Amino acid sequence: MDKRRRASRRGNGRNVTYVLLALAVLMLLGSTIGSTRAALTYYSENYTAEITVSQIGVSLLENGDVVSSRDYDNDDWKISTNQGKDAVSGALLKNMLKKDEKLALNKSYHEELSVRNSGTIDEYVRVRIYRYWTEKNSSGKDVKITTLSPELIDLNLVNENKWVKNPNDSAECTELYYKGILPSGSETELFADGIRIDGQVASEAAVETKGNTITTTYKYDGVEFHVDVEVDAVQTHNAQDAIKSAWGVDAASLGIL
Repeated sequence: MDKRRRASRRGNGRNVTYVLLALAVLMLLGSTIGSTRAALTYYSENYTAEITVSQIGVSLLENGDVVSSRDYDNDDWKISTNQGKDAVSGALLKNMLKKDEKLALNKSYHEELSVRNSGTIDEYVRVRIYRYWTEKNSSGKDVKITTLSPELIDLNLVNENKWVKNPNDSAECTELYYKGILPSGSETELFADGIRIDGQVASEAAVETKGNTITTTYKYDGVEFHVDVEVDAVQTHNAQDAIKSAWGVDAASLGIL
């Protein structure tokens, strides 16, 4: 999936600084769309005739503001993001740091995330959260770092009684299913309320002494952390089968119906 990103870097030498990276990608219902770009999700074509696609809509909210939304209106998808009219995805954490403020390790930052049904029909909602690290290679291209744990990017998940976690999650991807139907125009309870970068990211360092000069080089100088969020929805008609077809899970077993 093509995703746009903002980034936060650690500085070199003794002073470890960060310039933040994060991204919000929004996915929404569609039966015939096959793009690899952001803002899509899928449901079985078996259910195409049983719903009114023109009424579907979903939005991702951050601290009460819409990061990205995607709605079907007048036979066309309408996309709105906090990145401007030409963007297909919004950006998270744009206002997390104050002007000239540097990211502090082990500090919790305010980050309230929720979902709104911006369509005119009720729906079931899923959220996917991806956490990972990258660094630039010799060609300037971002490559994933597999030796740095995604768990060091601590997005504080809340309201576990309303957001059911997929028991088969990986360390990099967390799937959350909203419990029950999200009515048109309604907003879910928060699924996250804060973010923190664990100080362990700066714990690995090499110290070299030459005469009276001591040089400390951190193993992960120049890394970037990523938080990607995807939201998608499924119609309520024949929900058990529709959810199984779209998301590959048993909704009854998870307790989300």
